[in-house]
Amino acid sequence: YFDESRDVYVVHLPSKRKPFAIPGSTWRSLREAYSNWDGAPDSVNGIARKFGMARQTVTELLRAMGTTHDSAPWSDEELQARQEQELIDDLLRSKEERVLRTAEQKEWRKIKADAEAFRRIDLMAKRIRERLDGEVPLYVPKFREPLAGEVTSALVISPTDFHFGMLAEGYNRRIARDRLLNTANDLLHRATRAGHPERVVLALGGDGMHIDNFQGTTTRGTPQECDGSPEDIAWTYILLCRDLIDLCAEYAFVEVLVIPGNHDRYTSVLIRAALLGWFNQREDVTISAVHDQRQYTQFGSSMLGFFHGDTGKVTAWPAQMAAERPKMWGDTSHRYIFTGHLHTERELPTFGNVTVYRMPSLSGRCNWTKRQGYMSRTALIAYKVCQERGVVATYIEPVEVD
Repeated sequence: YFDESRDVYVVHLPSKRKPFAIPGSTWRSLREAYSNWDGAPDSVNGIARKFGMARQTVTELLRAMGTTHDSAPWSDEELQARQEQELIDDLLRSKEERVLRTAEQKEWRKIKADAEAFRRIDLMAKRIRERLDGEVPLYVPKFREPLAGEVTSALVISPTDFHFGMLAEGYNRRIARDRLLNTANDLLHRATRAGHPERVVLALGGDGMHIDNFQGTTTRGTPQECDGSPEDIAWTYILLCRDLIDLCAEYAFVEVLVIPGNHDRYTSVLIRAALLGWFNQREDVTISAVHDQRQYTQFGSSMLGFFHGDTGKVTAWPAQMAAERPKMWGDTSHRYIFTGHLHTERELPTFGNVTVYRMPSLSGRCNWTKRQGYMSRTALIAYKVCQERGVVATYIEPVEVD
């Protein structure tokens, strides 16, 4: 029974001794929420929570009123009292509100997930900072007298896909550290025999670390076999990066970029922050504070781009390069992209006037890389970039792996 004067519905429910009275506004809202006309009806449990009713009461009420998910979102009284266009407009507004509400819920879940991830990174950063404070008094950087010779070139070096912290056959943190520093030392010594460069452009990151959180997974949550705790891996990787930068600084001014990869998208932020703090008083080292997924620098007439290589198509990269740094693009006549991700050594076809170099990896081979067939030789490459003529030479230092 509908009491029009009081806008109240009176219903007899099996579980209640007395007639059940429900305000008209409440019933209309409940019916609208239960209707699937906008494609996303609330469940009985959801309605019980929303309207503060017992689940049995909601079930009996819907049955007594003859209402299902397929029922119109309006009561019979509303249909009689309102114009057709008014009902249409009301339905469109309801659908719009639900779409916006769903979008807001998804955005809020994403914000919560990101906040939790950064909270864990902040905790790791705090612990590493405490270790750095104890390490600084013991740190003595090494310097070498400048070499004679040309100063109009730069060396581009990137130990991409290093996967520090991976535990695999013949590969752990100790082996990884020795392999990187020894290979880099031999490579720099050989590449500077004809004279020291003006600059070493050192691109770190790009899956430099094997994991990205306290759970020991990649950024997207894939579990990894690790050599140590996440905190110890991050800490020892920072020290390794510091020592590698010191080694490069023996030969020339060092410009450091940290490129995020699919294994270390969050921890690359941590590594960058730690290196910025460590080298902030050094005049022969600069750490780029850029967080972008794709990063660029210029040397003479050359534009140098660094992409990890896990997103987008290679054929689209030159257009992204031009769009993201139009001034640098216009100021240069030679353009290069240095990428990794696939652990393979290859010079890809030239796209327009952009040359793409895919660099090999120094890391060990886990079961996944073996299944994928990533069997390129283990090596580190230095690209010699002439100030006026672009890339004029490459120096390759392979590693013999049993």
